[in-house]
Amino acid sequence: MRIFGFILFLFIGLNCLCAQQTDSYIIHTLLKQIDSAQYKQNDGEFYTGMFKGYRACGGGPHNYQPDNNIFFTAVTAFGLRNIIPHLDGEDKLLAEAVYKRASASYPLFKNRYGNPYYGFWATNDIIMPHTFIFQYLKQVFGQGEDADDTVMILLSSDTDDSTCNVLKKHMIALSNITKGKRIISTCKKYTDIPAYSTWLGDRMSVDFDFAVHCNIMYFMFDKKLPFVKQDSATLHLLAEMVENRDYMSNPVFLSPYYVHSSILLYHLTRLMGAFSIPELEIYKPQLIADINYLLTACNNVMDQIILRTSLLRLGAKAPELDLHSLQEFDESNQNSFVFFQARAAFPYPTPLKKIFLNWSYIYYYFYCPTYNKMLWLEYLVEKGRRNG
Repeated sequence: MRIFGFILFLFIGLNCLCAQQTDSYIIHTLLKQIDSAQYKQNDGEFYTGMFKGYRACGGGPHNYQPDNNIFFTAVTAFGLRNIIPHLDGEDKLLAEAVYKRASASYPLFKNRYGNPYYGFWATNDIIMPHTFIFQYLKQVFGQGEDADDTVMILLSSDTDDSTCNVLKKHMIALSNITKGKRIISTCKKYTDIPAYSTWLGDRMSVDFDFAVHCNIMYFMFDKKLPFVKQDSATLHLLAEMVENRDYMSNPVFLSPYYVHSSILLYHLTRLMGAFSIPELEIYKPQLIADINYLLTACNNVMDQIILRTSLLRLGAKAPELDLHSLQEFDESNQNSFVFFQARAAFPYPTPLKKIFLNWSYIYYYFYCPTYNKMLWLEYLVEKGRRNG
């Protein structure tokens, strides 16, 4: 009986070791899966270097369809760029290969005149692929380049100072209160701030998005570009929104493309974790308290992951994540996580904007299973780095 008991104990112990996979094993496997998911050649739908994405209408029928936007490829590559210095051996080689391969698709999304501005869909492609009507209305809706995709692409590729300065000059020219343009789609207290706009098309309305502004400022600091009035204004706008806790009380209005408080905090702390910014540092205790509150309120495993990453970036202690294997992750509710979405009411003035932002038939969810893995990978690397 003692021998049987010992064998049973050993069997149970081995099962537990298999079920609770080590962080290093999960990191390696996630990198292999990300590499495997990347297109090595064009398949008629997605281009070389890209990751498969999907889109669904917020209102029924959801029309869950493939969507070959560049956004998820660029942010995945950007995430890899930031963790590569903390990897070694085969893991580092895998990450570097995926990162370099992603840039193969970027030229297809570049401004048609060769300027360093990039759009969500390829320049010569239709917009909203697989939709019943919208895909045929490119000439009606146009396809302006945007600051979010552009800075993510330039941050995840070899870009010289001259190219970055061309982009910056263009962004300055399109910023709020420039060329007679003034934003009408934000709170009245923010309309006089000459911050950067989300859009890079000359005919587009000025638009603010909290998460996009975080990405813009990340680009400005990372590329060490000259600090001008618009940079100061954008930082001031972010600080005002943080002080007022708009990211908690009104995240949809604040960020029509990212929508959720957890995702806004993820962007903000990514910026703060990379650069020392006095205007934002003073709010660390407030942000840590809000993140800890959200951890008790969020049910999706991806929210739980990015909120822990946010705490670590602020130098705070993050509670242990109850996720111990790739199987648990695959079987979790991570597939329902929406990191990015498009809500057509972004340029409308209040109160119309507040009404239409929540009308599900005019907004779309965008999904990318590979990016979910990237976010978990990022957390595990950040956790290991912070724990020394």
